[in-house]
Amino acid sequence: KHLNRHQKNLALKQKKLSRKTQGSKSRKKFRKKVANVHERIANSRQDFLHKLSRKLVDESQVIVVENLNVKGMVKNRLLSKSISDVGWGMFVNFMDYKLRQKSAKLIEVDRFFPSSKT
Repeated sequence: KHLNRHQKNLALKQKKLSRKTQGSKSRKKFRKKVANVHERIANSRQDFLHKLSRKLVDESQVIVVENLNVKGMVKNRLLSKSISDVGWGMFVNFMDYKLRQKSAKLIEVDRFFPSSKT
């Protein structure tokens, strides 16, 4: 979501950067422009995750999250960009510290835990 919004701009700037001669002043300037686009993407992702985690924490006392194998899921070449863009680890960290401030609980469940069995 966040990367897709800036994908065209990022690709354009990276293409222009690749055409600059190495070690030149204009290449250094353009590297900063590409870095600014990456920073924008990271900031928008972080802002979204902060707002979502705050909403979830305000609504509940206990949150249960599944311990996902993100490294294994990124190996799927069709989904890897989307999975990397989500930032699940950052989201869990945000919820964890916000729940601690509220004196609530975050429970991590193993991905093979049979939660539907009674």
